[in-house]
Amino acid sequence: MKETADLRFNPADYFTFVLDQEIRNDGMPGGYCGFALELAEQPNLERLQERLDLLVKHFPIASASITRQGKRYAWTPTGRRIELELHKCRQGDHKEQEPRRILLDIFNRQNTSPLTVHWIDDEIGGTLLLNWNHPLMDARGAKILLDFLASDNPEKFKETPPLIEEKLAQWSFWKKFRLLLKAKRHNSIANSVDSCLPTRVEQGPQALRLKVRRYSVEESRRIAALAQEHTGLAGRTLYYLGCFIRAMEQAGPPAAKAGYCIPYAFNLRRQNAPTPLFGNHVGCLFARATRKQAQDRKGLFKHLLTQYQQTIREELDLAYLPLMWLGQWLSPAKYAGLLRKQHSGGELSSLWFSDIGDLSWGEKGFLGVPVTGVSHLCWMPLPPGLALLAGQLDSRLTLSYSYLHPAIDEDWLDTVLKLMDAELLESAEA
Repeated sequence: MKETADLRFNPADYFTFVLDQEIRNDGMPGGYCGFALELAEQPNLERLQERLDLLVKHFPIASASITRQGKRYAWTPTGRRIELELHKCRQGDHKEQEPRRILLDIFNRQNTSPLTVHWIDDEIGGTLLLNWNHPLMDARGAKILLDFLASDNPEKFKETPPLIEEKLAQWSFWKKFRLLLKAKRHNSIANSVDSCLPTRVEQGPQALRLKVRRYSVEESRRIAALAQEHTGLAGRTLYYLGCFIRAMEQAGPPAAKAGYCIPYAFNLRRQNAPTPLFGNHVGCLFARATRKQAQDRKGLFKHLLTQYQQTIREELDLAYLPLMWLGQWLSPAKYAGLLRKQHSGGELSSLWFSDIGDLSWGEKGFLGVPVTGVSHLCWMPLPPGLALLAGQLDSRLTLSYSYLHPAIDEDWLDTVLKLMDAELLESAEA
C-alpha cells in the first residue's frame, strides 16, 4: 500500500461503521473502543511520542479521516500528528479512584479522531489508554499497534491486504450464494425469539461507565478447566456467555422477554498472524437460549455447544461474509435495521460480547515497564447498553463491563456480577 493511498472499508469495517453511526445517532461519541494498560511506572514518554510519529509515517491510515466515495466509504490519510495526551491524577481522599475517573472522562468526550493515545499519570505508575474507532481496526489490530509502539524493531512491521476480501475472492459465485442463503436462514432463527434486555430506561442522555472483575491465576485456571469440561474445543467464549446468561436470568432481566441472544465476534485471522494492522477481520456468530434453557446449567452448556457445532458443520461461521459484502451497498440506517431488529421489532442483542484473548507483554513489559493490569472499554447502542469484554493478562482473566448510565441499573448490575462470579467458578457437582 502506498503511503498516501486510501484504505477502502472492507465488509466488516462497514459493519462496524454502521453500528458507530447508530451510537452517534443516540447522542454518544460513536463506536470507540479502548485498551487501558496499568503500568508499574511511567514509561519513556518522549520515546512513546517518537513511536507515534513513526506510526503515522509508516502507516498514514493511523490518523486518517473517513470519506465517502460513491456508495462506499474509505479512510483517507490526513498526515495529522497523533499527540500523546498527558493527564495528571489529583491527590486527595479519593486518589485511588482518579485513574478511572480520568479514563471515563476521556472516553465520554466527543471525539473525531480515529485514534488517540493517553498517559494518565498517577503517584507511582499510571495508565496508558489506546482509544480507537472500531471501523479503523479490530482488537487484534489494536494489540499489533501496541506491539509496534513497544517494539525494539518497529521496521519489521509491514501491512498486508484485508483478509476478508482475500477470503471472499477465493470463493466462486455459487459458493457465496449458498453461504448467503445459509446466513439468511440463520439470521431469521436468531430474530425469532424476543431477546431479554438489561435496560430499565432508554431515554435521555447516557454516560459510559465501567466495572472490572480481575481473577487470580488460580481462579483463572479453574475457570479455564470448567470451560474445557463444559464447552470443550469450542473454548472459553461459550462458557463466559453461558455463565452470563445464567447470571442475568437469576438476577431477573429488567426487560424480560422470551430468551437470550448474544452476538459474538470470531477472529478470521490466521493463528498469531502479525498483520494486517488496520481493518476488521471478524465474523459474527450467535449464542441463543430460551429462558427455560437458561435455568438448567449443564443443559444450557450442552445446548450452546450443540448450537456451535452445528454452526461449524454448516459453515455458518463463514456464511455472514457474503451477507456483509452485500450490506456494503445499503445505507447505514437500512443496514442497521437488518442488524439490530428482530421480527417483532425489538432489539436483537441481549448483550455485546467479545473475547479479546491474550494481551500479555511478558517480562519485557510495555516499553520496558511491567504491565500490572488491563481493562477494556467500548461504546454500544442503546439498547442493549451493556458490553462484556474478556481478556487475559499473564494467565489472569479480566472481565470488563462497559455500560450506559442511567439505562443500566447499577444495583442490578452489581447483583449480576456477583452471580457471574459464582457461575464462572462453579464446580461440576453444584
